[in-house]
Amino acid sequence: MNTTIRFHQYGAPSVLQIEDDAIGTPGAGQVRLRHEAIGVNFIDTLFRQGTYPVPLPSVPGVEGVGIVEALGPGVTGIEAGQRMAYYLAPGSYTQQRLIGVEHLVPVPDYLPAEVVAAVLTKGLTAWAGLNGYHQLQPGQTVLVQGAASAVGNLLARWAKASGAVVIGTAGSPDKRAALAPAIDHVLPSDAPDLAAQLKALVPQGIDVVYEFVGKATFAATLAAVRDGGTIVAIGSASGAPDIDQNEITRRRISMVGGPMANYLQGRVGEATAAVFDAYRRGLLGKVSFTRYALVDAVQAHADIAERRKAGSLVLIP
Repeated sequence: MNTTIRFHQYGAPSVLQIEDDAIGTPGAGQVRLRHEAIGVNFIDTLFRQGTYPVPLPSVPGVEGVGIVEALGPGVTGIEAGQRMAYYLAPGSYTQQRLIGVEHLVPVPDYLPAEVVAAVLTKGLTAWAGLNGYHQLQPGQTVLVQGAASAVGNLLARWAKASGAVVIGTAGSPDKRAALAPAIDHVLPSDAPDLAAQLKALVPQGIDVVYEFVGKATFAATLAAVRDGGTIVAIGSASGAPDIDQNEITRRRISMVGGPMANYLQGRVGEATAAVFDAYRRGLLGKVSFTRYALVDAVQAHADIAERRKAGSLVLIP
């Protein structure tokens, strides 16, 4: 049998149930993939909560890496025994799955499966932030609101390696201490005078702000970005912000966002190669992750909700 995590209703982490499924043979254009590691992403919790409704019952997870065990009719260019990964293909919290070959990307031999699961989707989001949502230029000043988040951390480090001046915010002293050696300035995300601190650092205004926090930091973001600058809304961990559209328009601020996949169209090979190369070269720093057994997915989601873990979370079947 095939251990699978599924939810039949929206709600707290406790709605995740451990079930045993039978798995069939792959259909045309599919393979059967045996997972070695499964990435846990914040969006998984939004599907579980019903923030982004999905058909019920549903298997959470959008990312995994594993070994191809069987090929369906018409599959070419992939061999049984080959290791492949995927991102943004719902249904990953399971030991084995059937998946269309259009979702699969090859994985370098030098990367352990756990690292791939920890870095692929988050690294692609960071890449899109620097090359899609906004085309970062060397010398630009960047603010990353929520730079201790899994994606924010990668983006902040990669922006610094690309020649930007990087300011990051984080909530706890430990998280700020971990960021300090990697970027130019680190500030408390919950400081009541955050906007004033940013203004003191960059009186002329910040070129581009990457928002991963949302409601709690957006007022400081709007105060700090320069007229004609850019706000990239990638996440909203504290809730959707209240946006004064009149001010955005008056100050000619560009606000961009939307699904990361929109910025990868036609560039998936380029982007995945860049993520793996950046990791290999050390540009992303040490990618930390916490392992959980697949059957402990409830605990992983609870830890996300309580912000008990920094870095990536990985499920091991």
